Amino acid sequence: MQKQDAKKRIKQLKTQLWKAITAYFNEDREIVPESVRDQLKKELIELETEFPELITPDSPTQKVGAPLSSKLPKIKHKSRKYSLGDVFEADELIEFDERVKRFLKTDQIEYSCELKLDGLNITLWYEKGVLTKAITRGDGQTGEDVTHSIKTIENLPLELPEPLDLEVAGEVFIAKKDFEEIKNNAQKEKKEIPANARNLAAGTVRQLDPKVAAKRKLRIFLYELGQNNIPEKNVPKTQKQLFDFFEKQNLPHEPDLAIFKDIQSVIKYCAQLSSDPKIREKSFYEIDGIVIKVHNFDLRKRLGYTAKTAKFATAWKFPAEEKYTKLLDIHFQVGRTGAITPVGILEPVLIAGSTIQRATLHNPDEIKRKKIKIGDTVIVRKAGDIIPEILEPIENLREGSEKQIKFPKTCPECDEKLNFEEIIVRCENTDCPARHRESLYYFANILKIDGLGPKTIDALLDLELIHTPADLWKLKELDLALVPGFKAKKIYNLIDALKKRKNLTLGEIFTGCGIRMIGTENAKILADWFYAHFGEFTMSDFCEILETKKNEITVKNLENTDGIGTKVAESFTQFLHKKRTLNLFKDFAQQNIKINWPVNNQIKDENFTDKKFLVTGSFENFSRDEIKKMITDRGGKMISAVSKNLNILCVGANPGSKLKKAKEIGNIHIWDENALIEKLDIKITPKAEQNSLF
Repeated sequence: MQKQDAKKRIKQLKTQLWKAITAYFNEDREIVPESVRDQLKKELIELETEFPELITPDSPTQKVGAPLSSKLPKIKHKSRKYSLGDVFEADELIEFDERVKRFLKTDQIEYSCELKLDGLNITLWYEKGVLTKAITRGDGQTGEDVTHSIKTIENLPLELPEPLDLEVAGEVFIAKKDFEEIKNNAQKEKKEIPANARNLAAGTVRQLDPKVAAKRKLRIFLYELGQNNIPEKNVPKTQKQLFDFFEKQNLPHEPDLAIFKDIQSVIKYCAQLSSDPKIREKSFYEIDGIVIKVHNFDLRKRLGYTAKTAKFATAWKFPAEEKYTKLLDIHFQVGRTGAITPVGILEPVLIAGSTIQRATLHNPDEIKRKKIKIGDTVIVRKAGDIIPEILEPIENLREGSEKQIKFPKTCPECDEKLNFEEIIVRCENTDCPARHRESLYYFANILKIDGLGPKTIDALLDLELIHTPADLWKLKELDLALVPGFKAKKIYNLIDALKKRKNLTLGEIFTGCGIRMIGTENAKILADWFYAHFGEFTMSDFCEILETKKNEITVKNLENTDGIGTKVAESFTQFLHKKRTLNLFKDFAQQNIKINWPVNNQIKDENFTDKKFLVTGSFENFSRDEIKKMITDRGGKMISAVSKNLNILCVGANPGSKLKKAKEIGNIHIWDENALIEKLDIKITPKAEQNSLF
């Protein structure tokens, strides 16, 4: 399919899918059968896989969970919701264990394992022991108020034995036998038969009429504790203690909790359940894997989160369905960072309810290791039931006509010589049309302006009206009049939106530039590094920093920052040291793009104001991020490495080499946690957010 045809088809698919999804989840009716909705979505996934530059944030494939209903009130979560990373092999569990131990600087970690319930995530608020709110996960920040439906769940108490304030979370589901009964009744009444229990539960929760929810016999299991006012001495410290606490409060939870002293025991447990085909049949509810968590809650707090997932937990997924098909050809795609990805073109095959026609092969080493040839019969699976991948060829079925896969030596888009020095082959031509287009899509996505999607960017590029992100603010009304589909109102709206979007955080700018290895979280950390070193500055000041203070922006300085590794530091410094980067930021300055700094609510405190701090080790009462915020709120400045410029080193347990280096330099004040608390002049009392596990 040609790109223009793909754009048109994708628009049609998204429109039809959102209608079908809204009707099913929010109105409990189907305008197309479940199987057709699945086909529509899978076709969209295939097109977005083929043309990743056409993926937009409003695509149904980019949303987590069910959509927010316009009919249901929205509620902001007290604690942000995160998802779980997935693992499929024992080696991945070992890597997870090694990451945890490396961060915590310990050789022994206890893990808890729970069966992974295939349901709908719900958060509950109890106030003085009374259930007051039930909220869907939504986008992680805001969810839908579904209290009316959740209150119909028979195994959920509306009032606790104790008058506690609790925020708890879990999964709502429909038991297998109840689901079968619902299906049988639907069949007898000649109504549409629901596809699966999980989707039926999700649709039921969002019903406006609680009587519908009551008829469908929803159930819930809870597994997380958020903000609360539990007396400090009674606050659960482990998953086992949490479930014991739930028992005392009559709160339902997963009945099968297994605790292991090491990761090898966890692997053995996961392998045993995965290899037993009867495990799902034994359970009275649908399960799709095993959730592995660090058992101790204090250790969980220290580990924290990435932008999307918890670092202290992961989900072992049961083996995905595997089928075989023909590998017809290989296409090579160019990404925004120049990465060349080989994509296998497959003879269509139905796997886990969807037709698969494309699957990634990652890189040349992957192709070589798997010994795959064009024309092979290959085994294909959907990793995590989402991403198609080619596992291996069935060599005994070769006919002799198969062809070796030849990785291109030059870029398929710009014909420049490719770099094969890393595992991921790259086009390093920054003028590559494919890279250029992808980068502008990415920056426009950061701005989140209606009317500035890929279609508009394509038109602006074709008309040669933009070359860099800064050119977006140079657009005039007459320029946009040349863009197909742009009439007076649309032109005015886009120009006005761009004028209002001239204040950007430094983190947004770094993210939008599409720097290799720099995502949202790394961009924020690097923005904080600049603030710590140079204070608040304008875009013009930043250009001057790039011109006169390059020697301070080094890999060595950056890699000492928490969360920034050597490769990330190298990628970032290479970007900043390029002439075209300086020209881009000068262009930003000329367009009056302003760096939006957080509001300064500092407390004047002579113990902190204008002094440079560094935090190392782990602390009993605070996370390191909490300490850094308290310091900067009082006028202190954070730096990333021990040097003669450092005034105070705040030291927790297992401080590593920074403490030793500070002592060698001398003249650096060293505060342990007790000294820090004394200087902060605060009293340590149990705080709701300190008990949060979200």
